[in-house]
Amino acid sequence: MTGSSTRQFVYLSHLIIQIGGWAFRIGILIGLLQSGMSAAGLGVAVSFAPIMLGSLFLSPLVDRRDPISAMMIVNAIRICALLAIAGADGADSFPSYASIAVLSLVQPVYLSAEVSFFRRITPENGMISVLRNLANIDWLTYLLGMFAGAMLSDRLHLPGVLAFNMSAIILSLIVLLGIKQQFKRTPTVLEAQPSGTVLDLAPLYPAFLAVFLLNLGAGIINVYPAIRATADGVLDKSVLLTIVMTNGVLALLGALAVKPVFNLLGALPTIAGAAVLLAACLAIMSLDAGLPVVIASSSAMLGLGQIFAAAAHTHMVSSVAPDRAGRLSGLFQCCTYSGVAGNGIALSLLGDLLPFDMIVLLCAASAFVAFAVASLAVVRSRDSQGSCPVDR
Repeated sequence: MTGSSTRQFVYLSHLIIQIGGWAFRIGILIGLLQSGMSAAGLGVAVSFAPIMLGSLFLSPLVDRRDPISAMMIVNAIRICALLAIAGADGADSFPSYASIAVLSLVQPVYLSAEVSFFRRITPENGMISVLRNLANIDWLTYLLGMFAGAMLSDRLHLPGVLAFNMSAIILSLIVLLGIKQQFKRTPTVLEAQPSGTVLDLAPLYPAFLAVFLLNLGAGIINVYPAIRATADGVLDKSVLLTIVMTNGVLALLGALAVKPVFNLLGALPTIAGAAVLLAACLAIMSLDAGLPVVIASSSAMLGLGQIFAAAAHTHMVSSVAPDRAGRLSGLFQCCTYSGVAGNGIALSLLGDLLPFDMIVLLCAASAFVAFAVASLAVVRSRDSQGSCPVDR
């Protein structure tokens, strides 16, 4: 099996997982909402902290063993968690919340294992294509899943969703097992011992900081269109579907655009450029110039966010040896989700103290600082390149 065909099979596994995952997210959200807003809020809360813990403490483990086996183990854990939800007394129960937390805990481990495996079979200059393709799959399945969820929301029942998701996971397991069997002849691809510690990643600290600051500013601000529409008393299924689909289309376009932009500008300039444009979108959103402008700016933010994320992720993973890719991917996800969580906390705490336009301006300031950090990294990188002696 060639590297190219292997990547296609891993993409297929990712596609299957995402289709089942979006169906589950829609189904569990509907189940929690039917139990009340407090249940939905608790469901969101138990989803964030475990993701950060898993990305920080569990993702580095994928560098110590076979990444394909790690993905298979995660899928087995997912099946057990879904069975626990199926056997629970409704979505709003302790076993369900515990299972959601477990699913969130292993979520970043799966992506880190994918990135670690791809890094071992892909040259450095090919990682932007890999991460672009994963983002394309994510947002294509988002569009399909959200559209189907909106159309079938009255008929969607949790047991059927759980069965569908478990079927997708089992199919993904079969694909991964086939890949593992192919690589039994070349075990060195699957087995590695990571070298170094997190302290060796100091040159990448500005990139980590930029990722955190950008998500601190723009983490959940894309929910503002729904808030804005609700405040006007015009939110119905068609408005909500328009918001969701517009967000998804622009995010998919951003994921499609990242590779040519990355190849044209380079990693750090792409990160800095996306950050400053995101800050501009937040500034436009703060003007509160009507729902269409809010939807357009939030959708543009999602598209730019895909460019920023793929460029930053690629820059980090390509800067280290293949046996460090899992740790790097985990740290990237930790910075992302901690920023998103911080943004949600800030909106909750400041919502009753400041006008919303001021809160959005503060978010824009955080995104602008991310741009400043990335710009400083660009300058330092160019200075270091300029000071390197030229062989004669």
